[in-house]
Amino acid sequence: MSDQPDIIDRLRKTQENIAVVIGVIIALTLSIYFFTYAMLVDKGLSGLLWTQGLSAIAMVLMLIYLKPVSFLLARIWLGRRADNRRALESVSLSDIGRRQP
Repeated sequence: MSDQPDIIDRLRKTQENIAVVIGVIIALTLSIYFFTYAMLVDKGLSGLLWTQGLSAIAMVLMLIYLKPVSFLLARIWLGRRADNRRALESVSLSDIGRRQP
């Protein structure tokens, strides 16, 4: 498997890009939640407040586990090509953290 370092580099770059996109989306969503909270309280929309609260908790948990989530999405994204599938089967999250010589 001579293309193993190449697939690891591609997987690492894709994982980093996915993590940035997820982080930006969550940050913008939480910012919007922060600025609309008072409006929802004033209007008495308790259902939307509960929705915001529960989804905010889910987003914070996703931020805590951002690296494994982005690794899974990167494997799915790169695994669509048949030549990558076999190489990706043996790659784990700990392989991504290691630097190649």
